[in-house]
Amino acid sequence: MKKNSVITPYEFEEQLSHLQEKFSLLERRLSIKADEIVFNMAVSHRKEIDELKNEVFGLRDELRKMKRERRFEYMGKVAQQARRRSVG
Repeated sequence: MKKNSVITPYEFEEQLSHLQEKFSLLERRLSIKADEIVFNMAVSHRKEIDELKNEVFGLRDELRKMKRERRFEYMGKVAQQARRRSVG
């Protein structure tokens, strides 16, 4: 297009329509990209949550095991003390 040329209404409408199409395409691409980013973040957070959940379950099992061992140790000491009293 030349600097001082006159644009006909048809040319203006055609260029405007072309720009609108470009903006619509850009909007769609931007929306798709945003959706991809949100999806990837959700998947990443889900993996982190699963890892933390597994860690919590592991710690819970370990704590139960330690409590059980302590209980057996305590019962052993109580039984040993009872034997000492009954023998002595």
